[in-house]
Amino acid sequence: TDEATLTNGDVYRWCTTCRLWRPPRASHCAQCERCFLRYDHHCPWVGNCIGLRNYPLFLGFIAAASLFTAYVCAFSVVELALLARMAQRAAGGAPG
Repeated sequence: TDEATLTNGDVYRWCTTCRLWRPPRASHCAQCERCFLRYDHHCPWVGNCIGLRNYPLFLGFIAAASLFTAYVCAFSVVELALLARMAQRAAGGAPG
């Protein structure tokens, strides 16, 4: 069979590609061609699968990317406001 149940109730499944018994919540990734414990997803941005061992690093990557996005958006708004003020002054409008 391709399933084995341990005495504590955990069901292990046989991975035909990796040729090993996978513990519960482990899955095989078709892109990486290997099994991952607590497999979440294959991330194209990181170029790797997100699982038990690299999940904290992935959360750090998401936090850093979010902070950088907020930084770029904030300074883009400031730059656009300064450009609009300069264009208004150049057109002879009221000083801002």
